[in-house]
Amino acid sequence: MGMLILEAIGPRGEELAMAAAEARGYAAGWDAEFESATIDADGIDDGELQGVIFEELDSRDPDWRSHLRVVED
Repeated sequence: MGMLILEAIGPRGEELAMAAAEARGYAAGWDAEFESATIDADGIDDGELQGVIFEELDSRDPDWRSHLRVVED
């Protein structure tokens, strides 16, 4: 099971993270306290999930990295 945590660092962080997960059919939750989205996917590992979500984010907003960053373990 793959898991990716993205922290909002810009005003569109929540919107972009949740929309990317939904578009690809992955479960996602938003934590308002930590301003972060957790995205889970069965059948792929963390690296594959990150690649798929980054691809979706790139298609939605080429400047998405000014709104989100990956939370490292």
